[in-house]
Amino acid sequence: MISIIGCNKGGAGKTTTATNIAVALVKRGNDVVVVDADAQRSFAKWVGDREEQNQEPGITLMEKQDNISQSLKALDDKYDHVIVDVAGKNSRELITGATVADIIIAPHQSSQLDLDTLSELEEQLKVVRDLNPKLEILVYHAMASSNPKVRENERDEFIEYIREFPDFKLLTATGHYRKVYKDAIPLGRSVLEMGNKQAIEEINDLVSEVYDGVK
Repeated sequence: MISIIGCNKGGAGKTTTATNIAVALVKRGNDVVVVDADAQRSFAKWVGDREEQNQEPGITLMEKQDNISQSLKALDDKYDHVIVDVAGKNSRELITGATVADIIIAPHQSSQLDLDTLSELEEQLKVVRDLNPKLEILVYHAMASSNPKVRENERDEFIEYIREFPDFKLLTATGHYRKVYKDAIPLGRSVLEMGNKQAIEEINDLVSEVYDGVK
């Protein structure tokens, strides 16, 4: 199964989401490879930090840019899951990867700047689905407020906005803004390995919703 973690907005939590999904799937007994298709190499640097810390389980990494479609298809024949981390923009890697992917998990914050990019993603989807009609776009509400006074209203506004895009599926799982997500990255860890029960539950909810029933 090929999963692209991508959207057209930087700073939406794509690499953070990708690292946590990868570790969660490996811990569940899956054979996983991550393709870092972003020139900034954030995921690759995280894997390097993980190896320096001798953190287990190890994460299999490949780096590939430009047209990544054939590489993803070849990896899909060898691994249970191919997780692809792309840049936060309308990139060649996002488009070529989408032509062969099963899903795109699109993290977005509840901000107008983030949500405005959904229109661009919608236009891309129309073109890509001519080549890959099975592709699904799953919108993940990331970095949501953890303040109980505002988070319910923020979530309602997010849901209302996503309704404008019937081709997208909004995930029930939600990731909140928690310091532990940032703390885990320089350690080469997932939040699953950091002991924060709320963050662990968020990632487990995400992975269960998207991947339960998929080997």
